[in-house]
Amino acid sequence: MTTVFIGIDWGTTNRRAYRLAADGALLDSFSDDQGLLAAQGRFPEALNTVLDHWSLADARVLLSGMVGSRSGWREVPYLDATVPVRDLPSHLMPIGTDARTLDCRIAPGYRWSDSDGPDVMRGEETQILGALELGAGDGWFVLPGTHSKWVRIENGVLRDLRTFMTGELFATMTRGGTLAGLMTDAVESPGAFATGVDAARAGALSHTLFGCRARVVVDAMPANEARSYLSGLLIGAEWHDIRARNRKPLQQVEIIGSPALARDYSLVAGMFDVRSVTREPDQVYVAALRRFMAAWQ
Repeated sequence: MTTVFIGIDWGTTNRRAYRLAADGALLDSFSDDQGLLAAQGRFPEALNTVLDHWSLADARVLLSGMVGSRSGWREVPYLDATVPVRDLPSHLMPIGTDARTLDCRIAPGYRWSDSDGPDVMRGEETQILGALELGAGDGWFVLPGTHSKWVRIENGVLRDLRTFMTGELFATMTRGGTLAGLMTDAVESPGAFATGVDAARAGALSHTLFGCRARVVVDAMPANEARSYLSGLLIGAEWHDIRARNRKPLQQVEIIGSPALARDYSLVAGMFDVRSVTREPDQVYVAALRRFMAAWQ
């Protein structure tokens, strides 16, 4: 079977490859640990392993994510926020590969700047494109992860971008430091999670984080609930910031993430009487690839 199109979501640690048929149907996909860090200095060879997986000698290949960063295969300049998301297929950077017959291109990310300073995303824009292709409209999109992205779209154009180091902070603080010792024998506690979300409105995050420890040492919260409380505190900080930033009451958010990551964001949406729609990354990415396929020349 001739492969018409390959898409690779190439992140820092992992990557996921998708193989599409001529009509845009998903034929196969797989993931591995050959992200930017593992492929450093050998990106052409790392791409060949994807082609070898499907025994391919030629393909059209769309790369997105950190592979286009300054530390990736080839740095692709960020698009200005004025470029509509649906125009992404017109801004791909072709790159040379080895002797195989490849038409390989990298999707750019977006840059944003306002009175709070600059912000960027690389990879998430492709997923947002896919969500728009699946019928998402204007409003806020949240992409939970190591660095959670909140993106506001109006008339197909980026109007706000906020990055929160939520996943990285949670991983760091549960593995080492003052709070890590509280995380043994942790149990999932919806009540502690909700309390953390509410506490996030209290002030500076560095202060409310210490409150996690204080609650335990004064016996206001069992130590085994500290992990849920910390999760609620960090995710709640995102939500309180976005709600304060929004020009009018927040009505709906589009959550793009795996069920495990999206669940807590959906729970907080319910706490704030905000409607939420959850879309899985695979679905939106394949929808974006179909858009790229249609525009490929």
